[in-house]
Amino acid sequence: MSLVLFGHLLGSALWIGGALAAMVIAMASKDEDARVRVGVYRLLARVHTMVIGVGAVLVLTTGVLLTMWLSEAGAADLLREPRLWVMLLTGGAGGLLVLFLGLPTAVRMGGLAVVDDDGNVSPAFEMHRKRQALISSIAGVLAIVALLAWKIL
Repeated sequence: MSLVLFGHLLGSALWIGGALAAMVIAMASKDEDARVRVGVYRLLARVHTMVIGVGAVLVLTTGVLLTMWLSEAGAADLLREPRLWVMLLTGGAGGLLVLFLGLPTAVRMGGLAVVDDDGNVSPAFEMHRKRQALISSIAGVLAIVALLAWKIL
């Protein structure tokens, strides 16, 4: 079971750390030339699929396994803890948000990251960029709440 717990912590580090790094890189590229920015966003699409998405899958999978283990181990008192349910619900919602909305948006945004002859990006790219920022922000807050739920509540 310690390997599953390690996987859960590793997934959390990949998901939250990757998301924070992506946010910093996206914000830092704001003042760059459009050609540089689209290259950054193509790379960020890969970060979302290879780091953030993998972390979210790892967290969700190991979270289910840990919950099943608690249930089978007869830890009924622990399963009644509100902080465990806050962790399960916020982490699960954030992970599903990343997988089903964040990743497809990041991939589409990476595909749309091209500059026309005038040095402008398409309106569709800007729409996906704003959507990605909103989705990532919500999923990040949910992940942080899940991470801190056990210690705070």
